[in-house]
Amino acid sequence: MIELKNISFTYENSREGDSQLRHVDLQVGRGELVILAGRSGCGKTTLTRVLNGLCPQFYPGELTGSYLLDGQDALKMPVHQLGTMVGSVFQDPRSQFFTTNTTDEIVLGMENIPMEQSVMQQRVEAVCSQMNLQRLLDRRIFPLSSGEKQLIAIASVCTMEPKVIVMDEPTSSLTTEETTVLFRIIADLKSRGISMVYISHRLEDIFAIGDRITVLRDGRNSGGGMVSELNT
Repeated sequence: MIELKNISFTYENSREGDSQLRHVDLQVGRGELVILAGRSGCGKTTLTRVLNGLCPQFYPGELTGSYLLDGQDALKMPVHQLGTMVGSVFQDPRSQFFTTNTTDEIVLGMENIPMEQSVMQQRVEAVCSQMNLQRLLDRRIFPLSSGEKQLIAIASVCTMEPKVIVMDEPTSSLTTEETTVLFRIIADLKSRGISMVYISHRLEDIFAIGDRITVLRDGRNSGGGMVSELNT
């Protein structure tokens, strides 16, 4: 599904110490969850920006290497096309909101494709039922708690039904109960063949449903392996 080969990225006007990538390889199969680990500044977030097209299309810089997504050359895709295939959930959900109403935010991505109204309604109902979010529909976003905002961001991605979902510390604002709900959703998405790349510093939480771990250090592959082997 995802195949990165020899990916290197240097931000435009970068300074010493900026997170960069150096000859990174990464493979993620259909329905597989790969955990990205490493110290802050090792390049994890930059790698997710390559996956969703933000580097270099929104964060200018020099990108080299090969990135195949479902057999297609992702580096030649415009970011709006790549965005329908790779969904992103950021650590701070406020950074990805474009509306002030929860329902409007959940359907916004589908409207931009665009998609038939009946299909959008079906997807909203299915996702919100699964995530128990009916109580949050048609609400103002900004008075919500941090955890509730994150759940709205996740729902907006899930309704798009992308082939890949990239999550950057999605549980940082969630309660224990909300985290349990999220992991149940992730397990269901995996069972439906959606590939996932997940950044986390709380590895013990995600190990239960993760398949492989890749460790970055100074922008390079530094180790990793099958989660099942690391747990033994």
